[in-house]
Amino acid sequence: ATEYYRSPRGCAPNGVNRSLFSHQTVAVGWDAFHLAEVLLTQPLMVVVGDRVGAFGAYRDGCEIIGRAASKHKELVVVEGYSHYDLYDKPEPVKQALDKLIPFYKTHL
Repeated sequence: ATEYYRSPRGCAPNGVNRSLFSHQTVAVGWDAFHLAEVLLTQPLMVVVGDRVGAFGAYRDGCEIIGRAASKHKELVVVEGYSHYDLYDKPEPVKQALDKLIPFYKTHL
């Protein structure tokens, strides 16, 4: 992540890419998917790139799809791209939108 956010492509003039070590204790014990099996009942589409990165976006996408209580859920894997490529590269964004738009039209 640091490599992306420190590059001209990903940096913001006032962006901060540091945090205090003492603030990490909250993040370590936090479970972003806590109670997904009970509370995540809305239609769900998760888009991930198949190039596995350093922080687990691909793994997390697979996990939340498996744990979600949603009856209508779909995992979209955009082949040949990473999590960061899905931010602003036209081809993977197009592939994601080609799946997302019909999903939203059906479920929103």
